[in-house]
Amino acid sequence: MRVTLKDIANELNLSVNTVSRGLRNMDDISLPTRMLIQETAQLLGYQRNLAASSLRTKRSYSIGIIITDYSNPVMSEIIDGAEAVGRKHGYTMMIGASNENAAIEEEIVGRMLEQGVDGLILVPTLLNPDLLHKLDQSQKPYVLAARKYPDCLCNFVYCDDLVGARLVADAFYAKGHQSFLYVAASHSSAVSRDRLQGFSSRLSLFGISHDNIHTLETDATREGAFQKMRSWIQAKQQDHVLPVTAIFAFSDYVACGVYAALKEFGYQIPKDISVIGFDNNEFSTIIEPPLTSVDNHFFEIGQRSAQRMLDILDLPENERMRSPQGIITMPELVWRNSVADLSGSE
Repeated sequence: MRVTLKDIANELNLSVNTVSRGLRNMDDISLPTRMLIQETAQLLGYQRNLAASSLRTKRSYSIGIIITDYSNPVMSEIIDGAEAVGRKHGYTMMIGASNENAAIEEEIVGRMLEQGVDGLILVPTLLNPDLLHKLDQSQKPYVLAARKYPDCLCNFVYCDDLVGARLVADAFYAKGHQSFLYVAASHSSAVSRDRLQGFSSRLSLFGISHDNIHTLETDATREGAFQKMRSWIQAKQQDHVLPVTAIFAFSDYVACGVYAALKEFGYQIPKDISVIGFDNNEFSTIIEPPLTSVDNHFFEIGQRSAQRMLDILDLPENERMRSPQGIITMPELVWRNSVADLSGSE
């Protein structure tokens, strides 16, 4: 015979509602009571009936997460952070990847809505603003994570890229660097443009001319950055000397390609050229020398995106789309061994 919530409630002399909330790890139930409920449920062999629960609560207890790229460790951190919060509250995460393709993004969103997710956490491609209008029309709550559309009035959680890029500028300038290359993502990437703006505007305050800030556009992959950087070195080097002393890479992924190209031509990091990345992902500690990088706190972004979604879902349906919130986290620079000191202060 199937064990029900009522059986657990009778066993513990608690209400069915208390048992239900305890099994979903809701914070309004004390931790000892939650643990007792969950242990009793396990001992009795309780299996949650999702179909019955959905009919009763009008929830599927599933949240869709749409990322850009499965292979990017940054996306894994966002998923892990969101799952850590969702799991505590009895939610399952449904994952999809857009591969930075607007059509695929829209297809995945449609499929997840058809499958009845309660809400969506979306790392947007930033190539399809009409998608947000469609989501607004569907009345399905959503949170943008790690990226946001400019001037978009919606729920979002992202790290301040302008501040992060200024940290890079400060670090290079403090070490005496005066000439720079920004290895960017596609010009269509608002994130890449923000990082360039924060970097160049900060350097201009130090009296660095825009002529001393070069840019190299890539597709933001390791291989793409390697090929573009390789061509740039061939075109710009003179007597094994580059026209810049410091490289700001759009991401640690891009920095890996930059490292590979520099090493192919015999340049030593940081002796010949200094490099700072962005994201502080696992590659930053694996490559040699370890890469100085900006930490965006993507795990925290995943956590806070999921918590924002749960807060929205706790509201009455007619209030969920009202009063959207923007949550901006602050980055920090993680110093390693990829920047030389040219200031003479060492």
